[in-house]
Amino acid sequence: MTAVALLTDAASFIGPAVAARLRAGGGRVVEADASFADNGDAIAQTSPEETVAKAAALGGRLDALVISAAYPAPRTPAESLSAEATRPFFEKLAIEPLALAAAAIPHLKRAGGGRIVFVTSAGPLGGIPGFGAYAAARSAITGAVKSLALELAPDNISVNAVAPNYIQTEMYYPKAWLEDARKRDRLLARIPMGRLGEAEEAAEAVALLAQGRASFITGQILNISGGSS
Repeated sequence: MTAVALLTDAASFIGPAVAARLRAGGGRVVEADASFADNGDAIAQTSPEETVAKAAALGGRLDALVISAAYPAPRTPAESLSAEATRPFFEKLAIEPLALAAAAIPHLKRAGGGRIVFVTSAGPLGGIPGFGAYAAARSAITGAVKSLALELAPDNISVNAVAPNYIQTEMYYPKAWLEDARKRDRLLARIPMGRLGEAEEAAEAVALLAQGRASFITGQILNISGGSS
């Protein structure tokens, strides 16, 4: 039977590259995004429960969930971290991803097991001054991965996170911004490999974890940031 993967936030960040890589690896990919209308294997991303239910019904089963949550990362200095300022980050980058995972688990169990892959960020692993709200929300997911992995291992469900940073996408590092040599050089100086990564490179890691070729890996945060922490 053809394996079915649900990719959320498919139009954002590395989502398009992930969708292409998953399809190239075989199986069926249902892409969900708030900007989509229901059309074939593209579905409108609404509530976590409805999104997962639509994908499972469309594919007849669910074997993998890739949660590619993305959100702009404006500066939030420490003195500005009010509840109102931090709440949107947590809603999109922590609360919604966990709710998506919860909604998918019964479907994965019925399929006899499966994979959950969160796409988060390597930035908070080493700290990013001035971006406390973004870092805190991303860290909530990396903190949950190990617990979820231990809980779901007996059900043959692996749980991992891919944590990219310094990936060239228009959402985080627009090409127009990189045309400023001073800004570009200052950015590249932070990266041991001396270059930005490509979305396709991060997508390779997602596919490895999502398509069952490394199903003995669980509870891990894979840092994809050119050697930076």
